[in-house]
Formats: sequence, structure tokens, C-alpha cells
Amino acid sequence: MRDTAEHRIGTSGRHTPQAQATPADRLSQALARARSGRGGVVELVGEPGIGKTQALTELTRLARVAGIPIAAGRCTEVTPDSPLTLAAAVTGATGSPGELADALRQAADPAGLLVAVDDFHWAGEDSVRLVRALTQTALDVGLLVVIALRPTQTHTGLLAVLADGRDVGVVERVEVGPLTLPESARLLGCSIKDPQVRRLHERAEGNPRYLLALAAPRGAAATALLGEKASLGPDATRVLEAAAVLGGSVDVAGVAEVAGLPRERACAATSVLVRRDLLRPSDRPREYVFRHPVLHTLYYDDIDICWRAAAHRRARTLLLSRGAPHSVVAPHVERAPQGSDEDLTVLAGAAQEAMAGTPAQAVRWLRVALDLAPAGAHARNELASALVGALLASGQPTASSVLLHQILRSDPPLSWEARAHALVPGALAECLLGRAREGGSLIAAALAEAPEDPPAVLVRLAVVQGVLASLEGVALTPGVADVALRVARVHGDRLGEMGVLSVRAFGAGGGAASAADLSAAAAIADAAADPDLAADPECLVMLASAESYSGRYRDARRHAARGVTVIRRSGGRHLLPLLYNTLSNSCRRLGELDAAQEAAAEAARIAEQMGAWRLHGLALALRSLSLAWLLPQGDREPVDLAEQAAAILPPGSSTWSATAGLALAQAALAGGDPRRAVTVILDFGGGPGLDDIPDVLRPWSYELLAAASGRADLPLAEWASRAAAVVDRMGVPYLRPYAVSARAHLLRSRNDLAGATALFREAAALFHTAGLAFSQAVALAEAARCQPGAGRADLALAREVARRCGAGRALAEYRTRPSVTEVTHPMLSVLTRREQEIASMAGTGRKTKDISNSLAISPRTVDVHLTRIYRKLNIATRAELARLMASIA
Repeated sequence: MRDTAEHRIGTSGRHTPQAQATPADRLSQALARARSGRGGVVELVGEPGIGKTQALTELTRLARVAGIPIAAGRCTEVTPDSPLTLAAAVTGATGSPGELADALRQAADPAGLLVAVDDFHWAGEDSVRLVRALTQTALDVGLLVVIALRPTQTHTGLLAVLADGRDVGVVERVEVGPLTLPESARLLGCSIKDPQVRRLHERAEGNPRYLLALAAPRGAAATALLGEKASLGPDATRVLEAAAVLGGSVDVAGVAEVAGLPRERACAATSVLVRRDLLRPSDRPREYVFRHPVLHTLYYDDIDICWRAAAHRRARTLLLSRGAPHSVVAPHVERAPQGSDEDLTVLAGAAQEAMAGTPAQAVRWLRVALDLAPAGAHARNELASALVGALLASGQPTASSVLLHQILRSDPPLSWEARAHALVPGALAECLLGRAREGGSLIAAALAEAPEDPPAVLVRLAVVQGVLASLEGVALTPGVADVALRVARVHGDRLGEMGVLSVRAFGAGGGAASAADLSAAAAIADAAADPDLAADPECLVMLASAESYSGRYRDARRHAARGVTVIRRSGGRHLLPLLYNTLSNSCRRLGELDAAQEAAAEAARIAEQMGAWRLHGLALALRSLSLAWLLPQGDREPVDLAEQAAAILPPGSSTWSATAGLALAQAALAGGDPRRAVTVILDFGGGPGLDDIPDVLRPWSYELLAAASGRADLPLAEWASRAAAVVDRMGVPYLRPYAVSARAHLLRSRNDLAGATALFREAAALFHTAGLAFSQAVALAEAARCQPGAGRADLALAREVARRCGAGRALAEYRTRPSVTEVTHPMLSVLTRREQEIASMAGTGRKTKDISNSLAISPRTVDVHLTRIYRKLNIATRAELARLMASIA
């Protein structure tokens, strides 16, 4: 105890030793005071096994070393008044408790006397009277009385006597508290860094005896705890074992039924267990729990296995008769299975209850049920279909996919409805594993074979097909959304209706009808309770995806964020990467760049844990897109992330490949390598038509191509033209500013700076209307760069909008163009537009690094341009260039 009890003491009473003292320290201080003639009574309290006996042992050792006479003993249930016998033996006196108290005072003079009594909670009435006699007045002799007790087992009379003694300053209360984590590590002889130490410490709640029993279930500490059970009578033993079988909070009627005892005898036995502090009253009236979970575990493992199995069957029958939840009954079925239909019903019901919060537990119950279900039974198909969903929800898409294909190959074949139930989660598992097209093909085949009067599961099939379409471009089955919508309304399935409306809006690709469907779906989601959404999370995923696709980023952000909250509470993980990626994309579009990169980082982490590598790659790409504007120019992280994403999602491998390519192109452009940006976009897009990039991303892709081509002095008229054509064909308003911006880049390349300024401002206004804040800031900054010395207002607004997005540094290096670069002097006509721009900047004395930062190109590229400028103008130095530019100005 001396080595393991620091910081575990609380005191009250006359003496207040230093707060950092150990129990042994405080007891030794009391012993020192007694030697100086200032005795007293110490009430040493604490939970069973906490270390009171060890503290008393240490105290008696110190007294023996000091030559102080010792009288030590303990109370028991059989010998509650042993302290009187102890007092008589040490003093040679007889008589009443009061007379024995006086004799103890006399015996302590002059050498002192230590009386140490353990387990004083068993003290009888005469022992209590002895303590009362000792605590009524101050002990002005060298008598130290230390009584160790468990407060929960101590009767009120003794507690009142001790409280009175504390009030008059005669009694000092010393409480032995739990071990700290470092103390537990020392007791176990292990490193504090060992995760097993923390786990055992937390389970034992810092109690040394429980800690040692957990570490060594057959060791001395565990044996001592089992010894408390060994001293019980037959009825108390049976009731204790019945309580261990039932687990949790138990009542007398329940333990009587499981123990097979009459209620009166069970009640008497329960009273014995409470008096022994093996059971304690719970928070529920007339119910009891084990003193500590460690006792429950030890006593359960000590039960005869045959009696235990029969007791579990009795517990199962009892709980079913009481209408207990299936999740409460299932453990008893698992431990004593009979394979009856009722057992299978219990296990399936427990799995359904667990799906709402602990899907891994649902996997457990369904696997037990499948082990019990006879081969060929119809119930096996239902259980297997449910297990496909439970495996997916618990973050095991590979296992879910394997089981799905086993079900689809079953002989005889499953009914259409049974296959559909398995396909709903199974197709999502295929998507997470990068096989969305395979999952989509399975759903399309099932929809083609749907009965004329389809069951309600058709709605979920349609929603999952929509999710795959929004994520990976899987084709939607024509007309299925309308059929599914009718089915959902017939069955009163409001969440299914929400999901199908979202699918139909996505399939419509924009327009008034699409907007109306999305608004109706959002209204259903906003009116739904979280538990209902947790039961059908795919519908919320579909809504957020459709809103993001339609440019309703604020709604998409709101519903994706709610989906994350709902799913985290419910315990399902498989849809979290999808929602986090949608959240990241929406936040980035809205200019909330830090939130966007955080959401993408979380999506990447979860997807990696699940082995969903394509989702992981998409998350890396989305994070790169945000960090490219958040981090200082020249930081390699956006490029590194984008290159990782591109390696996972190479060109043509997935719809998500386009995002990876665009992230890499943007990172290259921001890093001063516009030619690489052009090459990457054309590579991932499959050529100038960008056929491998989804329609909704093409306008932005062409705008990036135009910007990169302009900086690389490459032709860009085609990109502006193609951007306009895509936008005109799609007719989606929030995409139009990308086409306007692409046209502005073209005009700037032709030195039509006034026209370029006007178009960049128009693009900024359209981005603002669409709620795309950071894109607005970039367009304003580009407008400022087109104005010779007069773009300060645009640049100031751009920087303010960027600052609100958390990307103020991104535009810090933007500057308005010096006016000299806008004059195409005959001597400069031999230079390209970019060479004229660099000549103008260098001619005003700006350094290479400053120019590279302003133009977002590398210093090496600036030097290459300068070499060409010197050759074309027939000059040799920057000083000559400065004089030439000054004369032109």
C-alpha cells in the first residue's frame, strides 16, 4: 500500500494531514501523535478490496518497530463483539463496554497502545457501545484505536457514533480511494503504456483486488473473491448464481424463477446477499445489482455448466413472458440454444434492434441464428439477407459482398423479394469496393424482373440505384422512379418517397420539375425524426447527392451534416465516407474551405479503415482541392494528395477519376506548372471532348483548361467554346459562370482586357448568386489583374471574400497589372502576351520570386521567359530591360 496508494486519501475530523499523503502516512502520523500523548480514533473506510487491510498491516508493523503494544483483530458475522474480547485480553479487565474503554485508556499509559480492528462493519451492539465510550471525550493518553470498515455494510448506529466523534474532534476519517493508472501499472509490474493496463484499470475502477483478479483469474485475489461466495448457504448460493445468469439488474421474483426456489426463500437469500454486500440495491426500486462487474464475471464462470445452461433456458422463458426486448433475451438463447422457431425469432428481433445503434452486435445475433436454422429453411434466406446489411453497416463491405453472391447463387433460387432485400445493401457494398457498375447491373437485372405488383422493397432498390448513379454514373432504369414513387405512396413510406423523389430529380438533370422534386424531398427530410432517418440512411444520402449535383450546395451541406450526425449516433459506418465526401464538396463550393478539408480527411480515414479504396481516393482528391487554396503557395501537400488520388483512380477507372484529375490539374496550376495542368485534364477527360468527365464537371474542367492554357501561352479558344456549348446544352444556371470565366480567359489572351474584366465581373456576380463564394473571389481577382493599375476595388473585394472563406493567403499575392503591360508598343510586338507581362514586371524592378508568386508560375519558368525576352529584344541584362521599358512608358 505504501507504494500504490498516493493521492487516494480523503480525510475529515480533527487532523488534516497533507493532501498528498498515503493511507500509511496518515496512519503513521496518528501513531506519532498517540506516542506524544494525543490519542484518538481513526475510521479507515473504503470499498471491499481497496486496501484497508494492507494499510492496517503496515500500521501494526510501524507500531511494532516503535515498541508500542498492539492489540489487533477483526470482527466477523459470527463474532461481532470480538473487540470486547480483544480489549479484555490486552487490559486484563472485565465489565461493561464503558469499563473496558476506561481500562484501555489506563493500559495506554505510559507506553501507548494501538488497537486495530478490521471488518468493523460486522460489529455488534456491545462493540458499538465500546466505540461510543471511547469517542465521547478527547483521548489525552497514548491510545490509538483504528477501525476499518465498509460504509455500505455498516449499520446506522455505528455510523451515527462515528459522526458524533468527528464532530467533537476525537474521530478522524481516512478514506482509501482507487488506484491511479500509474499505481495500477506498478501493481501489475507493467508499463503504463501497455494498453492492457489501461483496459484492466478501467474495468477494475482502480480497485487493487479487482485489478489483480482480472489480471490472474486463478490467482489469489480471484480466489479471495470466490471465497465470499463459498461461505454462503445453499439458497443464497443459488440466488447469487441465478443473478449471475440473468445479469444486469435483478428482482426477487426473477431470481426465484431462475434459481428454482420458492419466492419466500429467494427473498430471504437475497437479504443475506445484500447484507454480505455481494448484491446492492440498484437505481430501480426493489431490484439489485452485483457490487462490482468483476464479481458478476467471476461468479458466472464458477457456475456448474449444466445448471447454468438450464438456468439460461429458464431466464429466456421468464424474460419472454415479461415482454422483454429481444436484445435482452438473445444472450440466453445464445448460451442455451434449442433451435426452435421462437429462438430464431428472438435472435432476428435482437439483430433488428441492434441495427439502430450497434450493427456489429446485429452481425453476432444473425450468425448465431444462421448456425441454428436448419438447412433449406425459409428463415435462412431472410437471416442471410439481413446479415448482408448488418455486415455492411458494421463496416465490412467485403464480407457483405461475398455473402451477397452466395445468396444469389443459392439453389433453389431465392424469391424476387428475398433477392431484392439482399441487393439493397449488397449493391452498396459493391460500390464501396469499387465495383459500382457490377452492383448497378445486379439492380438493373432485378428491376427488369420485378413483379407487376411490386413489394415495398422496390422502393429501396430504386433509391440504391440512384445512389450508384449519383456516385459512379450507373444508368438509371427508365421509368422505375415513377413506379417506385407510386409504391412508396401506397405503403405510406415517406422516407422512401423522399429517396425516390431525389432519384427522379437527379435523373431529370435540372429544370423546374427537378427543383420541385428536390424541394418536396427536402421537406420530408426536414420533418422526419432522426431515428427514422437512421433506419433509412440511403434515402438521405441520395437527397444530399442530388442536391449537390443540382448546385443546391447549402441544402446538400445541411442534409449531409445531418446524415453524419444521425449515422454516428446509430452506429452504422458504411455510408459515412459518402456523406463526408458530399459534405466536403458542398463546403468547398460554398467557400468553407477548412470545413471542406476536414470532412474530406474524415472520409479518407474511414474509407481506408473499411478498405473502400476508391472512396479513399476521392476523399484525397477533395482534400487536395481545398488545401490548394488554404496552404501557402509552394506547399507540396495538395500536389501529393492529388497524385495519391490519381494513382488510386487512374484515367477511365471510375467516375471519381475525373475529380482526382481535376484536383491534380488545379494543384499543378497553383504550383506554377500550367502545361501539366492542361495535359492532366485532357488525359483524365479522354481527349478534348472530355467524354470521361461527368457533364456536371465539364464546365469547370474547360474553365481550368482555359486558365492553364492562357498561362502556358497555349491556344484556348476551343475550351471557351466547348464550355459555352456544355452549359447551353445542360441549362443549369449555377454552371454558367464557368463558361463566362472561360470566355474571359480567352479575351485576356487576346489583350482585350476591358472585355475580359467585364466577363470576370459577370462570372463573379453569377458565382455570388449561386452561393459559390470562393469562385466569386477568384473571378474578382482575375478581373483585378486585367485592369492596368485600376483594379484595386475588385482585388480588395476578392481578398475580403477569400478571407471569409479562410483562404486570405491564397489571394494575398494577386496584384493589379501595371499599366505599361497594357500598351502594345511596336517594339514589344515580337513578345507573347505572357512575355509582355513578365517584361513589364521585371522592367519595374520586381524580383523573379515576386513575379512567380504574382503569376502563379515557378521561378524557373520566369527565368526561361526572361531569356527569351532578352533574345527577342536583343538585350543582355535586366538593367537594359528596365531602361527599355521605361522609355516605352
